[in-house]
Amino acid sequence: MVLLGLALTAVLIPGNRVSAWAYPLLFGLPLVYAATRRSAERAFALWTVYAISFGGFVLLRRVADDTGIPWLHRYVIEMDRIVGIGSIPAVALQHLWYSPGRPGPLDGAAVVLHLSYYLVPPAIGIVLWSASQTVFERYLLAISATYLAGLILHFLVPTVPPWMAGELGYIDETARVLYDRVHGFSPRFYRFGNMLAGGNDVAAMPSLHMATAWLVALGLSRTGAAAGALGLLYAAGMGFALVYLGEHYVADLLGGILIASLCWWAAPRALSRLLRQRSPALGRG
Repeated sequence: MVLLGLALTAVLIPGNRVSAWAYPLLFGLPLVYAATRRSAERAFALWTVYAISFGGFVLLRRVADDTGIPWLHRYVIEMDRIVGIGSIPAVALQHLWYSPGRPGPLDGAAVVLHLSYYLVPPAIGIVLWSASQTVFERYLLAISATYLAGLILHFLVPTVPPWMAGELGYIDETARVLYDRVHGFSPRFYRFGNMLAGGNDVAAMPSLHMATAWLVALGLSRTGAAAGALGLLYAAGMGFALVYLGEHYVADLLGGILIASLCWWAAPRALSRLLRQRSPALGRG
């Protein structure tokens, strides 16, 4: 856990030599650790599935906007007008607190929460691995399925995010705060982050940032009340940050929560079926 945290913290430091090893560090350390533990075959398999699902998601998401399917915008705008009682929440939040020329603490906190998407989900996987084998297995299978489901929807339903909708005149002007603050701080780091994330400007529905944050909350809720409250606080903070930064509509967040919840519900059933299928083969061996 400490090694993973140190490695990923180093990845976030602009201009260092560790950045190119981001994904090997992100998934390699848990895999190596699982491989060295006795009776860790299932954990190793699940970490491998997680690594493949996330890596495949990042690689394939890059081309999800090249299918020729028209980019959509109206349905999320109308949904958010209902949620915001006539206003678009992203627009309203930026009108309240965003100042283009004056970076503030809220901007920094929102950016940090956004970037935590790369650290927190695998770190929580390691925490759950130590706390509860059952919850750990459910969590990793659910998050792997969520990446797959999200990828499919990114191909089928390319959706314009609020900042782009503002540029195109679909809604009031909406800043891309993440670009303004991170690119303004370090253009090199922003370019690296965009490459690392598998850049696709219209992969907004569902929000995988929100989906994984919700799974973090669901996983931690199974380990105790205090951990569950912390998980819910993290998910709420992530949701606020995504909307405030102009990266997602509230509708995108709800889509992410729905996908994650379905995968969380299905994970133990899928795992039970897989184990039943393997049992006869193991018996014959």
